[in-house]
Amino acid sequence: MNNVQLSIDKVSVEYQGVTVSFYNQLALSFRDWFDIKPAIRHKGYVYHWNLALDDAYLYLRYQPWRQKKSLKYTLQIETHPDYLVRFQKLLSALYRHTQKVYFSRCELAFDFPYPMSNVFIASNTGRNMNIYEGTRYFGRKDESKAHAFCRNYDKKAEQIAKGILEEGERTRVELVYRPDEKIPLESIIQYPPKFNDYYTCSVITELQTVRAEKRAMILALQHGLMTPDELSKHHRASIKEIMSSQQLVDFDALAAQHWEDLMTLTCALVCGRVSHLPVQEVHAG
Repeated sequence: MNNVQLSIDKVSVEYQGVTVSFYNQLALSFRDWFDIKPAIRHKGYVYHWNLALDDAYLYLRYQPWRQKKSLKYTLQIETHPDYLVRFQKLLSALYRHTQKVYFSRCELAFDFPYPMSNVFIASNTGRNMNIYEGTRYFGRKDESKAHAFCRNYDKKAEQIAKGILEEGERTRVELVYRPDEKIPLESIIQYPPKFNDYYTCSVITELQTVRAEKRAMILALQHGLMTPDELSKHHRASIKEIMSSQQLVDFDALAAQHWEDLMTLTCALVCGRVSHLPVQEVHAG
């Protein structure tokens, strides 16, 4: 589907072996540059920083709670790829004081030039769909950073709410890519995400030939009037079969086609290199 646009909405990388002494220097500089203090939390990482430069942001976290007491800990950053260049001085300093940089996760966005009512998504793994303020979520709230967590919403409506006018329709499907195994950031372009095993996605082109009962169910689902768990297993399976006759979306092929272009800038800005040699067999899920 050449009319589907792909982008990275958020990317996260991990720096291993960052010393406590270097982190303390960073903390002092953050207080000077940004006039802020870290948030101390008891889940995930101990220290959390929210750095802002005008409209650009960068979340920085240090010292995972699970790591044993040491003089070196893992440091994680998270931001939109477009903002990395704004924090280039910090990124360069981090790269000089780390043992290895690994890809952690990203949110891969698929933008469809159709209204939400025309973009059908069904979980292949039994994840429940919840609807909140018009956004469809596949997975629990505590799974929002897990691999294949999915958000589906009206991107055009979101842009209009921000005062940004767009022509045509735009429906966004965001999928979290979080590999099980550690992948050096410079090699990540060799490992595009795969989501076809998790979701069936179709663009609805025509429903006139579908029986009235099933057509009513599909329309109710697509307009947010009901969720799949309100239907019987039989009806869910038959609707999924009907959707296979519509315009199927191959998430894996689309990701593989665009992955190198999407991740090259992040690799260049964070670690200064891009490797085309696979490091090992890597799985996600």
